[in-house]
Amino acid sequence: MSDNPTDAPVHRVTAFDLVSREPWAITPDMLQTITAIARREHEGPEALEARQGKPLQNSRVVTQRGNVALLPVTGPVFRYANLFTALSGATSLDVLAKEFTNAVDDPRTDTIILVMDTPGGIASGIAEFAQMIRASPKQVVAYVSGNAASAGYWMAAAAHEIVMSRTGAVGSIGTVLTVRKSEDDGSFEIVSSQSPKKRPDFGTESGRAVAQAHVDRLTDIFVEDVANYRGLSVETVLADFGQGDMRIGSDAVALGMADRESTLENLIAEFNGSPSGDRSMSTTTSSTAPAPTPEKPAITREYLAANHAELLASLEHDAHAAGARAECDRIKAVEAAALPGHEELIASLKFDGKTSGAEAAAQVIGAEKSKRATALADIRSQAPAPVPNALTPPVAPVAAEEDPEAPLEERAKATWDGDKDLRAEFGTFEAYHGYRKATDRGLVKVLKK
Repeated sequence: MSDNPTDAPVHRVTAFDLVSREPWAITPDMLQTITAIARREHEGPEALEARQGKPLQNSRVVTQRGNVALLPVTGPVFRYANLFTALSGATSLDVLAKEFTNAVDDPRTDTIILVMDTPGGIASGIAEFAQMIRASPKQVVAYVSGNAASAGYWMAAAAHEIVMSRTGAVGSIGTVLTVRKSEDDGSFEIVSSQSPKKRPDFGTESGRAVAQAHVDRLTDIFVEDVANYRGLSVETVLADFGQGDMRIGSDAVALGMADRESTLENLIAEFNGSPSGDRSMSTTTSSTAPAPTPEKPAITREYLAANHAELLASLEHDAHAAGARAECDRIKAVEAAALPGHEELIASLKFDGKTSGAEAAAQVIGAEKSKRATALADIRSQAPAPVPNALTPPVAPVAAEEDPEAPLEERAKATWDGDKDLRAEFGTFEAYHGYRKATDRGLVKVLKK
C-alpha cells in the first residue's frame, strides 16, 4: 500500500447518507418510503420514475380565487428542490417560500390559504418558514384537506387560523433521525481527535445519547413554537396534542389543535364575502369558536420599507415636494407682514419653520404697539415740570371800534366804554363828549411828541 494518504480508498457519499444525516419531522411510513428510494442507488431517475409511475417534473400551481390565493403544501417537504420532490410531487421549502412571498406582495390577495396534505419533512428550515407565515401582513389560513403531520403541523400552527376538513388529521409532533449501520466496504474514515462526537458510534449507548440529545432539542423547539403560535402552554401541548400521534377533524378542534371545521369551497366563499353556502361545519363534539380574524399590520414607515420600498420612495418624494412648496408659501406670508423697524423680528419668524403669516402679523403689530408705548413714556419722562400757581397774564384792552355813520355822541360813547385809561383821564363822559365836539369843530389841537 502506498504511503500517500491520498491513495487510500475514499468512502462514497450516497443518497442514503444524505437522507440519514438529517433529522426529520415526518410520519414513519413516509420516512421509510424516502429511505427506500434513497437505497436504490443503482437506479437512474428514469427507472425510479417508471417504478413510481409519476413524472419527474414537479408542477406546482398557485391559484387565485377572487381575493384568495391557494398555495398547495403536498407530499413530503424538502429544504430544496431535488430528485425526491420531482418523483413524488413533494414540496420544496425554498420554492414554497418564494411562492408565499409572491402571494403576500400580490395586491389582488387579501387572504392566503395553505391547502395542506403533507406527512411532514426535513426539519431544517421549517421553523424559519413558520416565522414567515406568522409575520405575514395578510391573513394566512391553514386548510387541512388531508394531513398536516409533523413539520406540516409546525407550519400550520403558525397560520392565523387552522381549518380542518372532517377527515383531515393533524399532529405527529416530534423529530426522528434514521442512522445507517456501518458496513465494512474496505474504506477508511479518519476523524479529527479534537472532535470525538463528529462520528459517534450509534451502536453504543453514548453514541445514541448524542443523537437523542439532538432530536430532543429539535423537538423542544417544535413544541415551544406550537405552544406559542396556538397561545397555549408547553405542558398543554405535551399532554394533549397526541404525544406524536395524530388527531382527526373535530377531535383536533376540541383539543385546541385546530380552530374549526369547514370545506375548502365554503372557506373560499367566506373570505371572498360570498353569502352562499354554510361557511363552517359545526360538530357536536366541538364548542371552540372560530378564531378571530387577525389584526391587520400597522402601516408604518418600517413596514413600507420592508414590503413596499418603491411605494415608500414615491410617497417620500411627493411629501418632500409638497413640504417645500408649503414652506415657501409660509415664508412669503411672513414677509408680507413686515413693518419698518421690525426687520430682525421678521427674519427670525421666516426661518423658524412654524410661524404662519397671520401669526407673524399679530407679533409685528404687538411689537409696534410696545415700541410706541415706550416712545411716549420717554417723551413724558423728558418734559419740563409745570410751574406751580402761575399768574394769568393781563389782557390788553380792546378799543371799541366806532361806527363812522353813527352820531358823534354814540361814537364817543362806544370809545368811552371800551377805554379804561380814557375814562380815568377825563373823569366824566360829559367832559370827554365836550372834548370830542371841540375836536370835530377844529377847536382842539393835539400836539404829538
